[in-house]
Amino acid sequence: MAERMNHADNFWYCMDEPTNLMVITAFMEFKEPLDFNRLYATIDSRLASFPRFQKKVVPPKSGVGMPSWKTDANYDLRFHLQRVALPDPGDKAELQEMIANLMISPLAPNRPLWQVHLIENYGKGCVLFFRIHHCIGDGIALIHVLLSTADTDPDAPWPKSREKKKSSARSFTSPFQIHSTIRSIKETVSYTQNLGKKVTKEIEKVVSDPAHLKQLVKTSSVLPTDFASVLSKHTIMSSDPNTAFKGKLGIRKKVTWTEPMALDRIKKVGKAINTATLNDVLIATVTGAMRRYLKTRNTPVNELDLRVTIPVNIRKPGTEFELGNKFSLVFLPLPVHLEDPILRLKEVKQRMDRLKTSPDPYINFGLISSIGYLPPGIAKKAAALFGNKASGVLTNVPGPRQPLYFAGKKIEKFMFWVPRSGRIGLGISILSYNENVVVGVASDEKLMPDPEVLLEGFEDEFNHLLDLVQSGKIDDEPLVLHDRYQEAQAAAQAEESNRNHATTRTAGCKAITKSGKRCKNQAKAGTEFCKVHQPQGKTDNRLKDVAQIVKELSS
Repeated sequence: MAERMNHADNFWYCMDEPTNLMVITAFMEFKEPLDFNRLYATIDSRLASFPRFQKKVVPPKSGVGMPSWKTDANYDLRFHLQRVALPDPGDKAELQEMIANLMISPLAPNRPLWQVHLIENYGKGCVLFFRIHHCIGDGIALIHVLLSTADTDPDAPWPKSREKKKSSARSFTSPFQIHSTIRSIKETVSYTQNLGKKVTKEIEKVVSDPAHLKQLVKTSSVLPTDFASVLSKHTIMSSDPNTAFKGKLGIRKKVTWTEPMALDRIKKVGKAINTATLNDVLIATVTGAMRRYLKTRNTPVNELDLRVTIPVNIRKPGTEFELGNKFSLVFLPLPVHLEDPILRLKEVKQRMDRLKTSPDPYINFGLISSIGYLPPGIAKKAAALFGNKASGVLTNVPGPRQPLYFAGKKIEKFMFWVPRSGRIGLGISILSYNENVVVGVASDEKLMPDPEVLLEGFEDEFNHLLDLVQSGKIDDEPLVLHDRYQEAQAAAQAEESNRNHATTRTAGCKAITKSGKRCKNQAKAGTEFCKVHQPQGKTDNRLKDVAQIVKELSS
């Protein structure tokens, strides 16, 4: 019997574009070859036992309304499980090329929307590459589903015959769960359905008549206050500028990933710097890597904030295995303009902390679901209206802390990528597994043909941050706002060294303003600085937050 697709799933089903397919991809790396017969049995009895993996999407005959999920009478696992081999020499470069090629291949619309490729001849081992359409489920659910098909025992027996999949007791907590402000999924869906007609009308007006924004800002009587405020905030929000991360996209994509990084090293940095979380450290490091990359492209960065969209899990604990899209998106502005890694990390932490108490996640889920009511053409315009505000998608999923085994072999590495929408070309994925973290990048080849340069910057940024902590330099290195400020300091020091030290010390303040010029105020008696720029003490001086240092430099 056909099952009607819900509005959140329909939103992602409608978003497919040749330049950005709405397909979630992931790979598992093995040091040994997999037995294909055992792999077939594992996929058949575990992954394919989830009913949605045997259902195809059937559009409404009238062309109006929601599509349906219908069991494929011609379902055949042999179509969904493909066996390929890398050409020699079978190294990482060859694997990246094959994954990039598979990423841009549309899934067959008349079959269940997923595929698995066993990629052989990768060194002495192999790789499993998964492609699953976003309408089947979001990244959080699909990662849980994929990991649930693995074993914790290296000597686990062959899988039994297919049976209906039951929820596992294993649970991985999303780092972006926001418990205090997000309603339960049942309440959120109900709330969204009740408001659907009103929200849909507002979105239609915004898409067709930009002048409607002004009226929306003036009154909140059309919608409940929280919906009206978030909707108006998103629509009025300026779009990020076109950079190597965002712009007119091409078809071809590029992918790369880091070697595993020990979790303990990342946690060490977080504990040393104002109790920052592991996620704060990783996001701040990504921000620094983006800054470094843009500088290689001669992009001005000293006044740049770039937004990324971050998926937020809004499921109830224990329901992570329920397929479908039950997550929201939030916008996080990254302080790309900040040069100093300590200052950048503190600012990222402040911004993340503000998001954790924001109503945006459950409101945005309502907006996504409401857009799912719209005809596909209008839905794409509405999605672009919101999606183009950002420069990238950043997602972080915690996996199991112990090693897992798939079809009898140990999973050495696990990585995934989520699709982008609109003009967004950059996707950054972070996954922890077996006490390590792997960072992956997917980019548009036309905009960013060298994503490995971004990852090199990520590794350099993190190593620099770790060195500051381990060497103790964090206690005595000055905070630097950006390059112009650093250059102004150097120029001022050079000017000072050229002066005649025999003359009477000037009574002018020695501070450097944000514009790079000397402060014109008079120094306080017995000091070298005016009242505004007086040092505040050793600890405060080295751990000033962004707001304070900007205020001082702007004086």
